[in-house]
Amino acid sequence: MKKGFKLFVFGLLTVVFLVACGQGTKDIEVKEEGEQQGETTQQKETAQPEELEEETQSKLGSRTNPVPLQKTATVSDELYDDEGNAYAIKFDLTVTEVLRGDEAYQKLVSMNEFNEKAPEGYEWVLAKTKVNFNESETEDLSFHIDGIMNFEMVSGSGDIYSGDVYGTTEPDFSFEMYVGNEKEGYISGLVKSGEKAQLRYEEMLGGHVFFNLQ
Repeated sequence: MKKGFKLFVFGLLTVVFLVACGQGTKDIEVKEEGEQQGETTQQKETAQPEELEEETQSKLGSRTNPVPLQKTATVSDELYDDEGNAYAIKFDLTVTEVLRGDEAYQKLVSMNEFNEKAPEGYEWVLAKTKVNFNESETEDLSFHIDGIMNFEMVSGSGDIYSGDVYGTTEPDFSFEMYVGNEKEGYISGLVKSGEKAQLRYEEMLGGHVFFNLQ
């Protein structure tokens, strides 16, 4: 029921904001988990010309150049108050662990005995994911992020599962937090059996980041 309600709300919001939505890859910074921001900047400054040329060909965080597994993407966004004032924020996203196939299904059953087997032609993927809300121009507004409303699993062939089978995880990746807080949980999804998989983060009003799951 909880997941069904989330999908219903998401559908309504999608219709309302469809005109405003974009399809572009967000500007991000990528670093090793636990790496300091200054170290990331230094790496960019000392990049070789051929590395810079490769970056211009395919934007980091796009589907053709996803964030590597266990690397941290720093995402810039905005929060809005009731008067429509915007406040810049930054948060880190890291996929720390990935389970697939029967291993993922057995983990799902241990979380909730009513989780179903994957439909024919698909397999379960579990992505253990961490979010760290580390910068904000205001401490008075909370940040929301949800494994169903903000994320999709994408198969190597481009397929995004659209059926009615969903996994219930524990801890679930569904959080409200204020700046300075960090959370970790599982995002579940279905991908085509044997195909490579990516996790796509997408804002409600457009902009996305792809994460490699292998």
